[in-house]
Amino acid sequence: MTDLQKEFLRLHVICGKKYAAIATKLDVPKPILTRWYEELRPERERIARIRNVWTTKKFTPVFEDFYNWHEALERKCHYCGITEAEIAKLLESGRLYTKRIPTRGRKLEYDRKEPEERYDNMDNIVLCCYWCNNAKTDTFTHDEFLEVGKAIKAVWRQRMGK
Repeated sequence: MTDLQKEFLRLHVICGKKYAAIATKLDVPKPILTRWYEELRPERERIARIRNVWTTKKFTPVFEDFYNWHEALERKCHYCGITEAEIAKLLESGRLYTKRIPTRGRKLEYDRKEPEERYDNMDNIVLCCYWCNNAKTDTFTHDEFLEVGKAIKAVWRQRMGK
């Protein structure tokens, strides 16, 4: 994907700008923008999934702010450190199983470090795995669950043969 195409996606899909404004700003004819729109479908769908989470959780007033925050996150569980790639390997090898896997577990989730705070405080939000998110609930403090996460990390490392 070129820098111009990235800027097109940012302007159109993330910021909601119309083709006419984008064509002028990028100095690209509208037919090219239409072609890019189709060619970049997988990336548009990825952004749409992020927008869906933003809409559901009411993270920030401006989607672009949330999107930029989301893209800057390290893709591992804040508590136990497992990555989505490691989760996929454990699932594929049969060393990880949950009956919830069709709906939860393959991707990292959002957790509020302090559960009484709303989702719009981005300093309070971290990525975590389904297992840590499910176990933490609103019972443990952030600091308490960092300790629990160390034990969960040891289990994942053992299952991965590390």
